[in-house]
Amino acid sequence: MSLLKAPAYPIRIKLYETLPKWMVMLLDGRRALIAGATSEIGQETARVFTEHGARVALVARRANLLRSLASEIKSRGGEAIPIPADLTRPGEAAKVVKAAAQKLGGLDVLVSFVGARLDPSTWYKGIDKVDVHTIRGIMDADFFTALSLAQAAIPIMSRRGGVMIFTSSTPALTWYTHGAAYSLAKLTLVGLMKSIAAEYNRLRIRTYALALGNIKTSATYGRLKPSERRMLAQESPMKRWGEPREVATVALALASDLFSYVNGQVIVVDGGTVMLS
Repeated sequence: MSLLKAPAYPIRIKLYETLPKWMVMLLDGRRALIAGATSEIGQETARVFTEHGARVALVARRANLLRSLASEIKSRGGEAIPIPADLTRPGEAAKVVKAAAQKLGGLDVLVSFVGARLDPSTWYKGIDKVDVHTIRGIMDADFFTALSLAQAAIPIMSRRGGVMIFTSSTPALTWYTHGAAYSLAKLTLVGLMKSIAAEYNRLRIRTYALALGNIKTSATYGRLKPSERRMLAQESPMKRWGEPREVATVALALASDLFSYVNGQVIVVDGGTVMLS
């Protein structure tokens, strides 16, 4: 049985206890900040990271859901600190990173799942029809939030190295008939990731961008008709949607030492769809 296909949490812990320690605790003692932690992918990443020994600071706007997630993790023996915040506000990202580092005693991993909520009316507008104000709003949520988090984290990580993971998308790589405003924002995150990798590799800071395909979240899957869900599932050679936990386990591997000689890369998580483009 693969770890990915393992049963629910209590049973999975018993399974892990029979494995060598290096296979269990990939992030043992690491201190991680997860922004956008109340999204489905963010929640799963928090669970997976703490299952593998990380201590996490969880950041999101939905305070009640954030605290509930932290309580769940603590009830299972993990350490999670909720930090409610709106990262689109000026100066908020720097405050959050500072608070997380103080509470955790440092910072080894930064993961950002923060992004603009998809608006169907904007998605279907051509680039000549989307007003600049809307594009700036999307850029604020996607790019400038990630930039501010990175700028605050670099001085802390420069002491002993670290890992940063940002969230892009497959349309940002291959482009798509619709959603230009969103794809532009996701493409800037690839540039940010590569810039940090090139400049701060000397400080042992590794960076990655997750290019996500069709992942089963409320923001995408939840908005579609059954016929649209079936159609999009067929885009991938695997003929299905990806699960949030399947994104989380990729983030886990990247944050661990398993990827110690990989840096500045876009990691495509789409079941092979881009391969066919």
